[in-house]
Parts: sequence; structure tokens; C-alpha cells
Amino acid sequence: MNGYRAVGLSLPEPLLAGKRCLLRSWELGDAPALAAAWSDAEVRHWLPVPDVVDQVAAAAWIAGQADRRQAGLALDLVAVEQGMGPAGDPATGPAVGGEVLGEVGLSAFDPERGAARIGWWTVAAQRRRGIATEMVRILTAWALGPPLGLDILVAEIEPNNVGSLAVARAAGYEELDRSADGRLVMVARSDRGLARP
Repeated sequence: MNGYRAVGLSLPEPLLAGKRCLLRSWELGDAPALAAAWSDAEVRHWLPVPDVVDQVAAAAWIAGQADRRQAGLALDLVAVEQGMGPAGDPATGPAVGGEVLGEVGLSAFDPERGAARIGWWTVAAQRRRGIATEMVRILTAWALGPPLGLDILVAEIEPNNVGSLAVARAAGYEELDRSADGRLVMVARSDRGLARP
């Protein structure tokens, strides 16, 4: 494994961008969108979310992201609409603002195996539009390449979560096994990770 350190995850630089979305760190102004997502029945069904899902709780979670990165626990990125820089000037590059489309992140880092877990969700209006697949592809390519240099990413998905299974497959993940609780274990490997058992 190349660049992952057990302590101190850095944000991707430059920002990770696809054709339709940009991945950036959460900002306090995103708290209303995060609280709304946590309240969404589909998100609550498939993912662990806080019991309290108001804007205050969302803002507190957002404020803690730097500590989670510094401790090497998680890297959480929000997907926003791909836009242009100030005044729509293509020369200034993508804007960091934009409507929240979803989230993709890494957690459960295992430095000895060069592994991490990946997870994602999208807002209701963006489901079945390819945004989740783009988010997962972008973060997967970055995490398995330099500078992070992980060997393997693992997605654990409930068998009945048809949407997330389709996203994982479309993003290049392959089924490896089932976890003890019955979730499908899907993996994406780097070229380095292909040699591992």
C-alpha cells in the first residue's frame, strides 16, 4: 500500500470531479440538506443514521469531519452539482457550491491489508440517474490510486438493496462473499491488490 497512514487522512486535491458531480468536503451550509437526507425513509432503511436528524445534529456531524479525518477514521465527501466557477466562467474551473446530490465516503481503514470500506447514498431526486455510480467510480479510482494507494475497497450491501447492488456492479465492484449478517461483500481492487488472496 502506498500513501495511506493510520492517522491523518487528507482531502483529495484537486477536488474530485466527474461529468455531472463534484466531490468536496461537507460545509456547514449543507446542514439542511444532510438533515433532510437523514430523514429520508430510503436512507434510514438501508443506512445507520443518527436518532436525532435535525439541522443542529447535522451541523455537529459536519463540524466533526476534520477530527474523523485526522484520527484516520473516515473520509466523508458530499457530491454536489457540477458547475462552473464564479459568474459561470469556465476558466476558473468547477465551483465548490451547488446542490447536494448525495454522499460517498471511506471508513473502517485496515492499513495492514490496504483496505477500507466504501459507502454512499443519494438524495431522492437523484436516484436512478447515475449519480451514485459516478460518485462511487470517482472515489474508488482516487482511493485505489496515488496518493492514498489502497489495495482494496469493500462495499457491504443488503441483498434486497437492488439500487446499491446495481451501483456497485456498474462501478466495477465484484461479489466476493457474504458477511456474517448476510450482506453481500462487493470489492474493487487496485492492480497491486489483484495479487493478494
